[in-house]
Amino acid sequence: MLKIKVFLCSVFMFFLSRESYGQTDPVQEATYHFVLKNNILSGPGADTLKMKISGSHFFLIGEEHDMTELQMLTAHLMPFLKNNGYRNFAVEIGSSAADKLSYIYHHKGSLMEFNSKYYKYFNSGPFGFFDGKEEEVFLNSALNNGLKLWGIDYENHGAPLYILDELYAKGSKNMALKQAYQQARTYVIQEYAKDSTLKKHLVYAKMLESSEIKSFFKLLPHRQEVKKLQNDLLTSWKIRNQETLNNWYTRVNNMKQSFIGQYKNEIKNEKSPKVFIKMGAVHTARGTSSSGFQEVGNTIYELANYSGTRAFSVLSFARYRKDEQGNVTDLLEPEDKELLKYTEENSWSLIDLKKLEIARWQGRIKLSKTVREYIERYDMILIPPATKRMQPNFIR
Repeated sequence: MLKIKVFLCSVFMFFLSRESYGQTDPVQEATYHFVLKNNILSGPGADTLKMKISGSHFFLIGEEHDMTELQMLTAHLMPFLKNNGYRNFAVEIGSSAADKLSYIYHHKGSLMEFNSKYYKYFNSGPFGFFDGKEEEVFLNSALNNGLKLWGIDYENHGAPLYILDELYAKGSKNMALKQAYQQARTYVIQEYAKDSTLKKHLVYAKMLESSEIKSFFKLLPHRQEVKKLQNDLLTSWKIRNQETLNNWYTRVNNMKQSFIGQYKNEIKNEKSPKVFIKMGAVHTARGTSSSGFQEVGNTIYELANYSGTRAFSVLSFARYRKDEQGNVTDLLEPEDKELLKYTEENSWSLIDLKKLEIARWQGRIKLSKTVREYIERYDMILIPPATKRMQPNFIR
């Protein structure tokens, strides 16, 4: 009789466990939470994130721009990245911009003052990014922890004047050079002013054809550092001019070539360097991105596969936005409703997309086209708590 009771109890527990298993939500199982408070990360999501980062050679954050919370988390992670062998930090700026930002930091200059000097001419800072105070916080944290800054994109729309100033500073101080410099500078200011008011003013083509700029360049010394600044500026104008003709691939290709070039330089010093990559999500995707191209993110995945290392990527965007008065708006899109149902306004949410893919294979969940595309392109999704936009790091 006892054996029969034990048997019946076992059968009951078996069916109960199956029923419970069937009722568990794969999205809930794949969603972890953590908080950043008093400079301490705590929660299962933090442990999962750190484990993935430490076990990889390439850590990619594909972001929606202008999220204060993400910039502060990035700053917090820099010592952890350093302690886990990351020595390189690739961002969505030009190579000359990376050099100048590093110079400003190491010489204790004011980034706000530098941005403000040029902002009025372009309605943009000279670097494209780091116009926000919170971006400077994570930049300083990266450089303070010894990470080398890689600029793998073109120079910003607002870069020409600071590069002309840099070039002039490297030349011989004679009257001919001074006059050529002043003429080139005046030409740039005038043409960019027209570009801000005229719809079909092809400013980049005009820069490439400018006799004033060509005359100034001819008078400069033939040193490598001078040639690099010239080439970075000219290349950026060429790419941006192609974009006005709806040719977007030139930028994609430039980012790929820039990343590989800097990686090749780094492996001369370190056999298998670790790289942290932070840029717009369209650039970090695996496979074909939403841009329609295989972007630099896919190149990084291919490099990881080729070298027998691992690339780990997160897609980060805001569900909750907070205005200056502290009011919170829920920006949840219909196509993300099922995926983000366990995200929270007051904590970070980390969603393991691989877990959802496994649940789909097991027949436990049906995934929308949007979620399947996330899975194809990224490893996890990182949703911040309610986040404000960044504070301007310039004076108009």
